[in-house]
Amino acid sequence: MRLRILMLIGLVLAWASAASAQRDADAEIVTVDASDGLTLAGEFYAADQPAPAILLLHMLGSQRSAWQPLIPWLTDAGYNVLAIDIRGHGDTGGGQDWPAAERDVETWLDWLGEQPSVIPDQIAIVGASIGANLALNGCAYDARCVTAVALSPGLDYRGVVTETAIAEGLVDRSALLVASQRDTYSADSVKTLTAEAEGELGLQIYPGSAHGTNLLREPGAPVIPLILNWLTTHLSVGAL
Repeated sequence: MRLRILMLIGLVLAWASAASAQRDADAEIVTVDASDGLTLAGEFYAADQPAPAILLLHMLGSQRSAWQPLIPWLTDAGYNVLAIDIRGHGDTGGGQDWPAAERDVETWLDWLGEQPSVIPDQIAIVGASIGANLALNGCAYDARCVTAVALSPGLDYRGVVTETAIAEGLVDRSALLVASQRDTYSADSVKTLTAEAEGELGLQIYPGSAHGTNLLREPGAPVIPLILNWLTTHLSVGAL
């Protein structure tokens, strides 16, 4: 399949202030058993009616609360949102085991597919840093995932590699790659991934050095409307 690269540098969207645009949403604390018996933990914001779902995967050494700057915008747009603690982090606990963490993504996709408010074949995975690598791989090999958003992905974080996912697994789906210019390893990685892509790819490189979910806290947080625009474009039920 021919490569289609959407250059999103300089995207400007008019969006209201957080105080006026976002609705209150209550999170349900949820758990699910991993394939090895570990209890995985997350929080789920259910949509008011059947809608696409967004699975959020945080950075190494972080936890699900890192997504709080983004979550209200997603719930306000009408999406189901599931923010999870990756194994070895937060309420999930256990030890860090990245092959198992990749399997855990599938476990969470199974859980989402069982929720009555979720359209089961309309799921997007959004990840940051090593969570971005997990997001690309999780989406590449599960047909329920329509698109992935990767904030500061790398070619290889702790053995979680991305080149095959971009070159082969996402041929019939899409991914948005985001990095900062001075976050050198990630910026170089997204350039390599762009060159190897065979499916639809969006690319945004910001100035500065912010990495992963820290991009959500940059002045004006331009990455937030970028993510919302991408999701609305690629999920079949656009709520914005």
